[in-house]
Amino acid sequence: MTFDLPEAVADSWRPLGTRTGETSAMLASITAETTVYERVTPAAGVAALEASDIPARSLFVVDVTVSPSPDDLGLSTTSVFSKAAPKAKDQFVDTLESEGLTVGGTRNSLEFEASNGNGGSWYVLDVGYPVDGETDEEPDRIDAEAHVAVWPLESTFGMAGGVLPLEDGVRAETADSPSPNGGLDIDPERDRETIAQLIRTVDFDGDASDAS
Repeated sequence: MTFDLPEAVADSWRPLGTRTGETSAMLASITAETTVYERVTPAAGVAALEASDIPARSLFVVDVTVSPSPDDLGLSTTSVFSKAAPKAKDQFVDTLESEGLTVGGTRNSLEFEASNGNGGSWYVLDVGYPVDGETDEEPDRIDAEAHVAVWPLESTFGMAGGVLPLEDGVRAETADSPSPNGGLDIDPERDRETIAQLIRTVDFDGDASDAS
């Protein structure tokens, strides 16, 4: 399933692919199908620099399926949210790590009000993003961060966020002789605002469409 992005970011981003993972919470299994989005016009040279199929600057929207649903168990999504949200976050961490990123931990977590009026949880994760080095050994890593927000919907959960780089991927043998591998266009505040726009405006009821 691919979601139509909100108008605020739709013109600049396009779907790149999906990843599916499963976890469990209480008596239910949670399947998360993550659609990754990339910039329509990434900076020159970025593709050669990145050593993961998830771009260093990316957005994601997650289609969450809970089986059996909270309704089937006689529960509401809000009543089980405190158990489900950390599990959903952990599944996102697994997705990042399966694509070669390292997650150092949760730097910050906060409560927020989602567009449907429900209270949600927003996590900021410290990430090491892999970039191609000059050998065939383990890739170098640059500091990055990932945002993932989770909130209750009527019968499941909304989930969205993104990844952003905090430093360039330039390699340099000396300080006066930089490698030409840079080009990540570092602007954390801009990227955080883009991710926030997605989280604040994505519509799981009206914007989901079957991929074909």
